[in-house]
Amino acid sequence: MKANLTAHLETMQHEISGIDLDIKHQGYRVDGEAGIKKVVGLNHTKSVDYFHIQNHHCRFIEFSDLARGQEDLLGWQDSLEQIDNKLHRNKFKKLLRPLLKHVTCDEMVTKFNDSTEIFNQIPEHYLDLPTAFLDKQAKTFFIVHSPINDALPDEAKAEIIRFLSTLAAKISEHLEDEICHRVKLMLLEPFKASLTANSPNVIK
Repeated sequence: MKANLTAHLETMQHEISGIDLDIKHQGYRVDGEAGIKKVVGLNHTKSVDYFHIQNHHCRFIEFSDLARGQEDLLGWQDSLEQIDNKLHRNKFKKLLRPLLKHVTCDEMVTKFNDSTEIFNQIPEHYLDLPTAFLDKQAKTFFIVHSPINDALPDEAKAEIIRFLSTLAAKISEHLEDEICHRVKLMLLEPFKASLTANSPNVIK
């Protein structure tokens, strides 16, 4: 027996620690015990957090702590400066940053591709679907991340922005085709504003 998709409709939760900002807009929960992917039999896959309908199109929404993760990396680099062996310190730094970018990019690409598979299974498992869930047009992938810490020095902020811009371009290079219309890497507050104003500010 087919289920009702509205069972997964909830106010979107960004779950970014330390950020007190309510989204106040609804999305269809994809992951977790109450998510769509469990119903369609793909609970073993990775996925975005939500499917969100705006202007009659379904968008893939993933909330992430990317900026904070990069801030932590900068902190690790500061700690490395205390290592006496300069050769070991520089070797570690050269290995760590590309590895982080590679892992993060691969994770996001996998989440989008797995979410596409989940999305395509929805008509087989649910009744009375909104037309957005029958639309096979390419999807926009929103990766929404935490604010950049204002207390950081300007140089550190600039490095984080460069990291995020490079990451967005790399994910786009892997994904943007007939399945993924566009990758948008956005700060949390502009993303919230875009849900109402329909004019997203994009770091890209």
